[in-house]
Amino acid sequence: MFTIQTHAGRVGQSFHAPTSWSAASALMSEHSSDATVAGGATYLMWRAALGEPMPEHLISLHRITDHDEVRDGSVGALATLRRVERGPMLGAQRALTMAASVTAGPSVRSLATVGGNLASGFPQADLVPALLALDATVHFSDGRTLPIGQVVESGFKTEDLIARVTHDLPSGQGWTGATLKLSRRGMDFSIATVSTVLRLEKGEIQEARVAVGSLFERPTRLPAIESALLGADPSEETIREVLEYVKITGKSFLEDDEATASYRQLIAPVAVRRTLLAAARLGPDGVPRPGEARM
Repeated sequence: MFTIQTHAGRVGQSFHAPTSWSAASALMSEHSSDATVAGGATYLMWRAALGEPMPEHLISLHRITDHDEVRDGSVGALATLRRVERGPMLGAQRALTMAASVTAGPSVRSLATVGGNLASGFPQADLVPALLALDATVHFSDGRTLPIGQVVESGFKTEDLIARVTHDLPSGQGWTGATLKLSRRGMDFSIATVSTVLRLEKGEIQEARVAVGSLFERPTRLPAIESALLGADPSEETIREVLEYVKITGKSFLEDDEATASYRQLIAPVAVRRTLLAAARLGPDGVPRPGEARM
């Protein structure tokens, strides 16, 4: 037993580095509520810096192999956000690639993992809106799968270990995606994150998925806006009219140190409009400019 010390302070007393999912699950069962799982441990170190009590046992997943792939349609839970932001830039998955590119700074993205971002349960977790827009499936280490919407709504059990996330929207077939994030500065938490995935055909929106993060207590899809967009042309005039007609309401806007609830309510339709226009402009084959994912 030894104290794990980081720049953020004490993290725990015992360090474990299993080399398989079964070994990690066994450690979680053995230590139960006295243990925490980490990929890059960036969220854990942030919590330690705030003085929150840390579990006695830290179970690091970094030695588990073959779950860090970044492919069109499949992303391993142990893939770093740096790898994701350098991944596929086309089609629907562009929404996830752009989301990863605006999470914290390069040093954090080099450590933080897809699984950790999803499992944090943090309202400002930047990848979750993109995963919702992709209608992703979450694969657990024990072979179970759940739709991302159910995972976000219900949360995780202590023993859940995410192995990968997948979606069935490969490049082509008219799919396009984009994510835009508004924050005060690059390293700050998000004030609003919007991800959208569209299927365009003959100048019209045939399918639309719009998800937001940081606006409410948890990331969510906006089904009323998605329905209103069907059959519309993706011009600024039309999208502006849709968002004037269909308001983003029904939930209490989040109020925290980053922004007031009233400001979030004001900025929400602007953020959604800009993200929809970005996805439409990029189309299936466009590559976003450096920094385009920031508002």
